[in-house]
Amino acid sequence: MGGEFGLIRDLLAPLAQNPSALGLRDDAAVFSAPKGYDLVVSTDALVSGVHFPAQTKASLVANRALACNISDLAAKGASLAGCTLNLGLSSEWDDLYMRELISAFGAGLKTWGLELWGGDTVRTPTGFLSLTVHGLVPHGKMVQRSGAQNGDDVYVTGVIGDGWLGLQQELGEQNHLDDVRKAYSDPQPPLAFGQKLIDIATSSLDISDGLMADLDHLCHASAVRMDIQGADIPYSGAGQAYLNAGGALEMLLGGGDDLQIGFTASPAKEAALRALAQATQTQLTKIGRVTGDVTQGDSQMSRAVLRSQSGTEIALETRGYRHF
Repeated sequence: MGGEFGLIRDLLAPLAQNPSALGLRDDAAVFSAPKGYDLVVSTDALVSGVHFPAQTKASLVANRALACNISDLAAKGASLAGCTLNLGLSSEWDDLYMRELISAFGAGLKTWGLELWGGDTVRTPTGFLSLTVHGLVPHGKMVQRSGAQNGDDVYVTGVIGDGWLGLQQELGEQNHLDDVRKAYSDPQPPLAFGQKLIDIATSSLDISDGLMADLDHLCHASAVRMDIQGADIPYSGAGQAYLNAGGALEMLLGGGDDLQIGFTASPAKEAALRALAQATQTQLTKIGRVTGDVTQGDSQMSRAVLRSQSGTEIALETRGYRHF
């Protein structure tokens, strides 16, 4: 590839056609947000051996790097604008691997309608990708975590648990179940649905660390408490078969990597949400309700409570993925 500059010239520059990127020949990109819009920024890093199996397929790494970041913007109601990519090249990522990685990344940019504006490349002991995505929302309209209100309904898109199950299948486990590897290797965040949540959802975030842990985040930010009906949580056929065979509920709910949207909305918005789900071909499930306000910062009370059909709390030893 001719070293760092050869990699940029031959593989990355062809992906950076937007004028904001300046042909990747400058120290920075330049972008002007359209009048009346806010720029929404999110970033995620994926490290080999931590966020994906070491020596995994290059296409999986590229797909997940894009999806993990796009999922954040989907939950904020943002349209996609551009991104910057930081690449940490390890010795295990040879020229062929890098060509496959960047080819898959470029294909993903086209699929999502996202533009590469710039980034950095470094040599590291462990390979990684760090992507920063920029999106746009009408001024003051970004859907935050902090707007949930007492009496709101709680919803989730898609199904829960397939991200974790898909990873297990990539690792050679749970292969007696229906194949859900694509939920992990090529996730599809509900971007079109999320972009329409502006003026409908009161709070929102992407489900990436595990359903209960992420709903806890909404509760903490909004200073509310939720009751989540365990029987209403949506699973795929593989997920339900895993539970029927005695699989651990904590792993489906807390394994992470689902890249769906969890959000709250007034009961008066249910008809609009059902219509939006149908228009965007998005699976949508109401799984609970915001049950009351709590003192800001009260982490013991400000949480999502998982309920059985009889109304008793289902205790979970693990609520989600912890980075530290």
